[in-house]
Amino acid sequence: MHEVHDVLDGRVQRQADWDLNYEQAPRLRTLGLAEQCILVIDFSDALRAMAVVSMVSGRPQVATIALNSGSSREELLALMQAGVRDVIPEFAQLEILRSVTRAAARLTKVEEVLGDLFAFVPAKPGCGATTVATYVTAAVTRQTEEPALLLDFDIRLGIMSFLLKIEGAHTIVDALQQADQLEPSRWANLVCQRGPLHVLGSGPLDYSQQVPTHRFTTLLDFAVRQYPLVAVDLPGTLEDYECETLLRAKKILLVCTPDVGALHVAHRKSSWLRDLHVADKVQVVLNRVERRSTFSLSDIERIIQLPVRYLLPDAAPDIASAVRQGIALEGSSPLAQQIERIADDMLDGKQIQKKSNVVRRFVEYFSVSPAREGRRS
Repeated sequence: MHEVHDVLDGRVQRQADWDLNYEQAPRLRTLGLAEQCILVIDFSDALRAMAVVSMVSGRPQVATIALNSGSSREELLALMQAGVRDVIPEFAQLEILRSVTRAAARLTKVEEVLGDLFAFVPAKPGCGATTVATYVTAAVTRQTEEPALLLDFDIRLGIMSFLLKIEGAHTIVDALQQADQLEPSRWANLVCQRGPLHVLGSGPLDYSQQVPTHRFTTLLDFAVRQYPLVAVDLPGTLEDYECETLLRAKKILLVCTPDVGALHVAHRKSSWLRDLHVADKVQVVLNRVERRSTFSLSDIERIIQLPVRYLLPDAAPDIASAVRQGIALEGSSPLAQQIERIADDMLDGKQIQKKSNVVRRFVEYFSVSPAREGRRS
């Protein structure tokens, strides 16, 4: 596309330029492992463009930018699943330049080891996903004695700060607002600490401003470069930023209770997760299990259409005691033992290594141009 060349000439240094039409795209297969490439694809013909994307999918030395696409939720999901992390709905010189600059920075970090990302999703509000995420991540830090990060992406109704009695001056909202300016010294002023557990809790209850999706993903991109393990508590409302988080997660823990309402909502969530092609990463956590239950375990798995991995006993007094003290649950109780088991499985028997270089440049991982965000608001 000659228009793209005009935008980049004199602004971005390049060793070579390939002008390829759809029929010439197989030439991309000749790229060597040491040859880094920024691929700008015109999605005016979406079917043929996606075929080009499939040729380079999974190649870390290729950064793909989709032009003239992403105007609908369905298109965005398809692009995310294909590995595209930069989308420009229509030709805009400034957005193309920004996307290429981000892609170039991303390619310089293809050898960097990123932290593991885990997502906690409630079947429905009140299932205890935040409580599980908080206590499990705290258990990880006890086992490793290294910092881990806990993010509350339920920015309006999250209770993480309440569980740990965190009264810091900053919240996840502040981090999202400053996502494009994050660096270690600024981050140190944002995050709250409970020993090695680093936390960014939710914002004020009356916060109603629409947060662009790319701010969540840029925050995640920064986080996994600073911490060996990052846990995200999601609201489960099927927002675009949740989809991107789930696609990036190493494991997804779907937290459900054994009551009829939660089980049927969990069934709908499992369909959503299959549509995202992430069902193989899902582990069901059945919370507040009582000795006498209306449904057997096989009944529950039949309803949810996913296997149950963990059974957490109902232990309201233990949790109430921990909340009163503002501490994470630990000890030898049946619930604490199951929390430790989940943490151990997240570590998968490995000893995570401390991030040695904390001074890192921020790189945006997935971007949707402001033009699209404006149309959605």
